[in-house]
Amino acid sequence: MRAPMLITAFLVYVFVMPVAVQAGQARAMPEVGVLSPVVRADKEEVMNSLNAALMEGLQALGYVEGKNIHVELRMPRKPEDLAEMAADLVNRKVDIIATTGPQPIEAARRATATIPIVIIACDRADRLVNSIARPGGNITGMACISSDLALKRLQLMQQVLPGLSRLAVLFNGGVPAKVAELQDITAAAKTLEVEVHSADVRDPSEFTTAFAAIKTGNPDGLLILADPLTVIHVKEIAKFAAEKRLPSMFGFREFCDAGGLLCYGANLKYQFRRYGYFIDKILKGTKAGDIPIEEPTTFELIVNARTAALLGLSIPNSILISANEMIE
Repeated sequence: MRAPMLITAFLVYVFVMPVAVQAGQARAMPEVGVLSPVVRADKEEVMNSLNAALMEGLQALGYVEGKNIHVELRMPRKPEDLAEMAADLVNRKVDIIATTGPQPIEAARRATATIPIVIIACDRADRLVNSIARPGGNITGMACISSDLALKRLQLMQQVLPGLSRLAVLFNGGVPAKVAELQDITAAAKTLEVEVHSADVRDPSEFTTAFAAIKTGNPDGLLILADPLTVIHVKEIAKFAAEKRLPSMFGFREFCDAGGLLCYGANLKYQFRRYGYFIDKILKGTKAGDIPIEEPTTFELIVNARTAALLGLSIPNSILISANEMIE
């Protein structure tokens, strides 16, 4: 009887123990899956910069990649990749999924109702949860509430362009939140007696057509609605605006860094660093649905003075005083 028992014990040691050890290691090393927006290989620098900010936020809270946390990055090349990549993160049984933008967020939501999802939503996040104060379910994170800033951005543009009467708006019509934001912009523009002409861009290949439509409309200024597509392609948009001598406004400072004229909104890198706060709370046992969605309370106004000079614009004192930064 002893021989079979010894053999059984040996088999348990050889095959079962390593699995138990691996399971223990998995519990000791939580894994965060990052589902990025769609990005081409030549546009990775923008998302890489933002993902680096995410890592900075984790490091500030004591998390070190490979030591006490692992971040599994997924960067799709086309929209069709999102569902597959979200499903892959679920199959890996990651502890948390971090994502941003309407399409990646929706892919994560469809893939799991149990794994916590931390989001940066560049629109009103109350459309994604039960309530901002108590989201419920498996989603928490931050909102940019960009739709609520429509009137403020238009007023800032009018201060720089007192004669503003025709405004081109570049937006992603494939994202319902951006369609709703365009409606907010149009409503706000009416109160300021500004005529809005929109140009829809849903894919990188459509920028040329959208730019041509904007040029044909002969606008006084250009407002770009922020979503992952326009964030990733800020350089092309800023270059177009400069070539056509169009004063331009965007929601994030990355646009002014690329040569755009004005930016007003929440700091995007700060928000990516803030991922760490939510990830840390969840890993320490708080349910995602019990963590309130954060809405930014402060916004930054960035002005590119070099671009203003090239456009022959004189920045009024009201803007100079309120600007958080002037890019000289």
